[in-house]
Amino acid sequence: TEALRAHPARHRDKHSRRKVRAVDQPNFWWRLQSWWGATVAGFGWRRPSMIRMVAYPREPPLRRLWHVFKPAPPPPQMVRPGAPPWLQPPESELGVAVPMREVLASDVGVVIALIDCVAFSTGFEFVIAVRSKVNIDSRQMGFGPPGGAEEPEKQLQIGIQFADGATAITGGQPGAEFMAQWKMHMEGREPSSSDGPILAPRSGGGGDKRWDFRYWVWPLPPEGRLTFMCEWSARNLAPTTHDVDATVIRRAGNASTKLWGDT
Repeated sequence: TEALRAHPARHRDKHSRRKVRAVDQPNFWWRLQSWWGATVAGFGWRRPSMIRMVAYPREPPLRRLWHVFKPAPPPPQMVRPGAPPWLQPPESELGVAVPMREVLASDVGVVIALIDCVAFSTGFEFVIAVRSKVNIDSRQMGFGPPGGAEEPEKQLQIGIQFADGATAITGGQPGAEFMAQWKMHMEGREPSSSDGPILAPRSGGGGDKRWDFRYWVWPLPPEGRLTFMCEWSARNLAPTTHDVDATVIRRAGNASTKLWGDT
């Protein structure tokens, strides 16, 4: 008591420091925990809530490791859709050959002929043969470096006309009718046989004095007259026409059988 009376301020300071230290101690741990939580949160770690821990217990370590290293599932198998029936001959048919050797146009030193006709149930193919006494410049046939070929209107032009007057013309590139039907196909619509004919180049090539080009016609022509047209401005060949009997081609196409009964 006498000590308190003698030094009252010293006693009060000592007692207050103990109280401050007792108050600052939990405040320090709270700051430390907050700092640690903010640090790990910056690295993307989140402390799981109690509700999640109770509702969804954590998987065993080996199972969690399996989720990390398990092989990826195989990609889904891509199904290649078949070509539209108006673009090419049916893949399930061999077709029926139609004997045909017809000269469409001729001039001094050059002949253009129609050969190798094959009819299918959806259309027919034919080959245009070009023969010359002198070498033919490939640029006149649509081949060559970009910008080096002849202008399309000067290249070899081939056309057909059905008995009902429907016409299609093409050169080395697909014609307007083909591109219109292709646009329709890309939009999810398919042309009907009344939208034909479609005349599309299938393949071709050659060299020097001999060139051959294969074309596809969709659909089968109606019975009657089938007219083939030819023009080649680069060789001064004026437009010419040649008629054949479409009935023979149509009947051959109707006789074409499928290789597999399920197609």
